[in-house]
Amino acid sequence: MNSFGGNYTAMRDYLMINNKMFENIARINSDVVRGLQSKISIGTNGGDSLEGGSGGVNSAMKEVAGVYRMMPPLFNTVHEQAGMTPPAWMGAITDGSQ
Repeated sequence: MNSFGGNYTAMRDYLMINNKMFENIARINSDVVRGLQSKISIGTNGGDSLEGGSGGVNSAMKEVAGVYRMMPPLFNTVHEQAGMTPPAWMGAITDGSQ
């Protein structure tokens, strides 16, 4: 502590860097995601019914609709890879994979 002039934060940061804590955190995080199979889900209804002009309500509704279309594939992916299901108030997995 004397070497750091009594600065606890500097001493803590030095110890974390010197003991390779950040490298260990990065390694642990990479080990966690290494086994996951990546999936990219792009939800679309295939229609142009929400295509608006250059802004306004149609554009805003298009963005909101896009979020809602994205949720079921996202729930399925999380359930398949982590075994987690969404809380009831958020939505449900409806394809029978639960």
